[in-house]
Amino acid sequence: MDRKKLDILWQRVTVGAQTCQRCGDTGDSVRRAAERLRVELAPRGIAVELEQKTLSPLMPGVLEESNRVFFNGVPMEELLGAHNGTSHCQSCCDMLGEQMNGQTCCRTVIVDGAEHEALPEELLVRAGLLSLIHISQGIVR
Repeated sequence: MDRKKLDILWQRVTVGAQTCQRCGDTGDSVRRAAERLRVELAPRGIAVELEQKTLSPLMPGVLEESNRVFFNGVPMEELLGAHNGTSHCQSCCDMLGEQMNGQTCCRTVIVDGAEHEALPEELLVRAGLLSLIHISQGIVR
């Protein structure tokens, strides 16, 4: 394998230092998944880097981009054959107030028929490992 690094990018909306409950839960899962991948991949000489990006709540279409995770630039959904949905997020309503003009439906991820508001650690680990398989097989976008 030419690539010796797994870059993980997690992005979410923040107001000050706060994020909504589902993004906060995903953040916990992302950090645990990154650590699990570090432990598993270190003996293979593969480094794992986690970047956490904040998005402005005033950015157009921000809720469609919030709570997304990319592995070496590839969206988790693409790696897992998943698709996106939306659901009401009361935590975003409370955090964003009038800034979103009542648009508080946040993205969800649907994998294997199950809809996830917060992204589970197991799915994140699976996506990370799949991204490395894609690289080793030359399936890079």
